[in-house]
Amino acid sequence: MKKNSDSHDPTEAKAKPEPSSGAEESCQPREDWKKKAEEKEAKAREVWDQLLRQKADFENTRKRLEREKAEAIKFANERLLAEILPAVDNLDRARLSLAEGHDPEKVKQGLEIAQQELHQVLELHGVRVVKSIGEPFDPKVHEAVGVVETDEAPEGTVVDEIQRGYTLNERLIRPSRVRVAQAKSEK
Repeated sequence: MKKNSDSHDPTEAKAKPEPSSGAEESCQPREDWKKKAEEKEAKAREVWDQLLRQKADFENTRKRLEREKAEAIKFANERLLAEILPAVDNLDRARLSLAEGHDPEKVKQGLEIAQQELHQVLELHGVRVVKSIGEPFDPKVHEAVGVVETDEAPEGTVVDEIQRGYTLNERLIRPSRVRVAQAKSEK
């Protein structure tokens, strides 16, 4: 059989490449790929630099906060101490007055004023005295250091305070050291 030149054979079209500049087409995808790779590398470097800057900022902030915290702790009591100093001054004056031979009754009044000043400052800062005498013994705020046999107070009642107890903002910072009533034993 003779092939007709007008007929079209699909296998022939596949076998024949179209004429083109092969070097240009094969380089173009490679150059596009290189360009995209360079863009990705640049973006990756930019993101990495941002990450390093954020890490450095975070470390600087952490260090600054640690310094500020240490300083706040160091000077936390400054206001309290400044408010206590006038009472300390009054105690010093009372001691000097006694040494100079002033009237002991006047010195006693000065000491009472200094004590009141101290208690006012403590209360201003949330320190309260634990009520003890006449109260039922409470192991949460009282420390029993002895008993007193008596019929004048109900058993288990605090009858004597050896050392005052204190709370700070309702948290016990020192229990009251007390003696507790106990019924007299019959002999």
